[in-house]
Amino acid sequence: MPFYTYLKTQLLNKHLQIILLFVCVLFTTTSWSKSHTETSLKTDAKKVLFVLSSNSHGYFMSEVIEPYQLLQDAGFVIDIASPKGGQGKRAGMGRLSNQQVQWLNQSRLKNQLKQSIPLSQIKPQEYAAIYYAGGSGPMFDLVDNARAQQITREIYENDGFVVADCHGPVALINVKLSNGQLLIAGKKVTAKANAEEGRWARRNYPFLLENKMTELGALYSSGPNNSPYVAIDGRLITAQNPASATLMTQRLIKQLNAD
Repeated sequence: MPFYTYLKTQLLNKHLQIILLFVCVLFTTTSWSKSHTETSLKTDAKKVLFVLSSNSHGYFMSEVIEPYQLLQDAGFVIDIASPKGGQGKRAGMGRLSNQQVQWLNQSRLKNQLKQSIPLSQIKPQEYAAIYYAGGSGPMFDLVDNARAQQITREIYENDGFVVADCHGPVALINVKLSNGQLLIAGKKVTAKANAEEGRWARRNYPFLLENKMTELGALYSSGPNNSPYVAIDGRLITAQNPASATLMTQRLIKQLNAD
């Protein structure tokens, strides 16, 4: 090969190597930057803790899916916890729309429901809000759960929000603040109304929430049966029934973003 041709080939290869090296460095840097940014965004996002029942009577799925979707779309990170951890019983699946079922099957929530975090492992200081979903289960395993009460108190006293829907507010009735006062005493609240409770509930629940909350000094109110109704008292947000889950979450998001 003539020297000129050889030299030209070598120089061309050299330039190609430099260009390839530059492209590799640029791609790696861009990928790292993107990954780092995504990680930072997730780390900086406010976290919301969902607490579901571990009881065999289950938690109500629409009261999980609707708030989860709205909070996730608004940029919040959601953890799922329960008294025992692991997989609980899903109730009300037949009430979900086809779109909700399809979303659930492709979502992160599906695996979170199978591997919920035990309440014993929860660090309250990590969360901007705690939410108790309803269903019949909470009436049996969240009414007197000392760990749930402790987590709720710490989040609330750390300027966080306490939120519950339908039968979820049963988890709040025995929460005492550091000054010894009941969390719900003297506060505007709602929960499943007496008029919405059926025969099974009246036979099997330890009490009806409307009666108990009123008895404990809460300022209970409710709207029409099976219609959206939310009560807000500062950082305490409660909702009446499954139909209220979306409205409740919208109010929570508004307050979290303003906080």
